[in-house]
Amino acid sequence: MSNEIGTKKLSFNIQGEFITKLAREWFYSGKKSYDEVLEMLMSSPDISEVQSRRYAEDILLGRAALKGNTADGSYHLEIYGPGEEQKLPSCQNIWKEIEKRKQAEKKLEKMEEQWNVAMEYISDGEQREIRKILGIETNEDKQKAQVDSFIERMMDENTYATEDYGWLAPNGTFYAVEWGEHQEWAQSYIEKNFPDTRENDIIDIQMKSHTGLIGAGDYLVERGWVLLHNPSQGIAFSTKNPVKEYTKAQKEFLYDYYMERGKETEANKVWK
Repeated sequence: MSNEIGTKKLSFNIQGEFITKLAREWFYSGKKSYDEVLEMLMSSPDISEVQSRRYAEDILLGRAALKGNTADGSYHLEIYGPGEEQKLPSCQNIWKEIEKRKQAEKKLEKMEEQWNVAMEYISDGEQREIRKILGIETNEDKQKAQVDSFIERMMDENTYATEDYGWLAPNGTFYAVEWGEHQEWAQSYIEKNFPDTRENDIIDIQMKSHTGLIGAGDYLVERGWVLLHNPSQGIAFSTKNPVKEYTKAQKEFLYDYYMERGKETEANKVWK
């Protein structure tokens, strides 16, 4: 008695109409890049690359199409003469797309003109603030903002309830620190209040931190502390752990801190 093992033959059938439709949809919808679509269509080894590319472009423009199927050997490229081209859907009409692009460019130019006119009636400071909100702030904007902030603070003769710079604990206690000495203060505070903390622990936190402080300050920020500082000696801004929210006590302090200095926008951001 013998066992016969049956064999199955697997064959593929490529439909020319399907490939043509798919290539056009991919190209005009933007699902595939121009080069990717051409690579799919340029599969004939019997003609030059230049001619193959020309045929592929003709398929996309409706001047040619793949027809038939590979199963019965009828798969072929059909080329249309002038006036015989396939009518493409309106969404695949490249000439209409070009016209739409021209109209969009004209509209954009008009909007740019209106923008420039509007900017002439807005102060430099307000222009910088607008660019900052839009995410197109320039290096010059940032430098000017730092200078303005520094001058504003230097000319401020008011006396406030708290100093300008320092560390804010999670419980809302503010520790005033001289400008530029926040790292030394943090190191001293850690040594006094966290005597069991090893240097390797601080280094490990620095490596994982994204606050940009690079020092003992990272250790405090990791534990929910907030640093009020400004490298350019201008109005202080807060640096906190990006994955932690302010505590209620910190929010109350910061709100009063900024409101006292006439910074209503910064104060309101604290509670958002």
